[in-house]
This record gives sequence, structure tokens and C-alpha cells, in this order.
Amino acid sequence: MRRLPLPVIAVTAALACGLAGCAGGDDPKAAADPTPSVATTPAAATAAPAATPAPEDLLSFACRRSADGKTWSAQGVINNGARKSDYRVTVLVASPGATQAKARRLVIPKVPTGVDTPFTVEKLPANPGAAPACRVQLVRLS
Repeated sequence: MRRLPLPVIAVTAALACGLAGCAGGDDPKAAADPTPSVATTPAAATAAPAATPAPEDLLSFACRRSADGKTWSAQGVINNGARKSDYRVTVLVASPGATQAKARRLVIPKVPTGVDTPFTVEKLPANPGAAPACRVQLVRLS
């Protein structure tokens, strides 16, 4: 399978940085309350895996609107250039410049090194706004 051209990788990396703000929760009270919470389990047991942007591992990506126009679906192929890893794909359909949008996430576990691994994300909601576009973020979890 062919590799994506450098400009496509650069755009994907820029989108990945832009989507970083989409990862926040929906609870404004929790964000406004700076009071630290008390952990009852060791930090190592509750810590989320580190996420490293991996746009270079996205070989192909396509997003299509459904016949009813209300939802979209996305398909892509990952080729892991590092050690066996889990990946998280985040896809959203929103207008350019949208600051809040609903996205769908898919975790693909144990992707082997050097193997083309396809994925599909179904029923992506189309967020309100003019000229919605599909955006993707790929991160390697470690």
C-alpha cells in the first residue's frame, strides 16, 4: 500500500493538534473546580496510557456521508512503524473552525509492526454548521 504524501501528513498532524482540545469532558463544573481529588488507588494503576500523535502511521483515510445525510462513516488503514501498540482513532464531522463538536473514538488493540490494519468508524454524527468536513486524529497508546 502506498504512503500518504508529505503535505497530507502535515495537514493530519495539524488536525491532530487541533483535535487535542476536543478531548475534554462535558462537565464545566469539574473544569472550574480546581480542588484536587483524593486517589484511593496507586497512580500507576489508574494512569491512562501515554498517547503519542502518529499521523505517519495513517496510510489511508476516507469519510463518506450516508444516504440520509445525517451520519457519516469513515474507513482507514494503519501501518504500525513501531513496536506492537494500541492505537486510538478519533473522527469528527464539523465545519472548519468549529470549537465544540461530537466525535467518535475507536481503540484498536495490539496492532502488529509492519502490518496494514484497516478500521471503520460508523454512524459519525454530523455536527451543525456549514460545509462539514471529516477530520481524523491517530495516536499510539503506550
